Amino acid sequence: MKLNLKDLNPGTWFKFDEEDSESGSICLRVLNAGKLAEIRDKTIKTQVEYRGTNRFEYQDMDNAARDRIIWDYCIVDWKGLVDDEEKPIECTTETKIALMNGHVGFSMFIEHCLEKLNKMNEVHAEYLEKNLSSTPELD
Repeated sequence: MKLNLKDLNPGTWFKFDEEDSESGSICLRVLNAGKLAEIRDKTIKTQVEYRGTNRFEYQDMDNAARDRIIWDYCIVDWKGLVDDEEKPIECTTETKIALMNGHVGFSMFIEHCLEKLNKMNEVHAEYLEKNLSSTPELD
C-alpha cells in the first residue's frame, strides 16, 4: 500500500455539474481521528457546578466554533465558483462559513458530496478488510 506522508488526508474533487465539465469543482475531505480530537479539545469545556455538597460535572460545547472548524477543514478548495457578476469567489475560511450558514443549495451540495466520500471510504475499508482477512498468517 502506498501512502503520502506529506498529506495524510488528501481531498477528493467533486464537479458542481457532472454533465458540464466547465461548471467548476470543489475539493472535500472527511474528518480524521486527529482532527476530531482537536475539535473536541477546542470546543468542549468541562464545567463544574455545586448543588449543596454535591459536585456535578457537565460539558459545555461551542457548536458554532465546532461547525466553523469542521467546514474549514472539510472544504479544502474550489475552482469555478463565481458570484452573480461572474467574479471568482475566494476559498477562505470566512467564505466557507458564510456559504455553509447562508446558502442552502451550497450546504446541501457539500453534505451530499461528503456522504459520497464517506461511502467511498466504507467501500475501501471493506475491501482492505477482505484482503487482510484472506492474507495467510505469518509465522
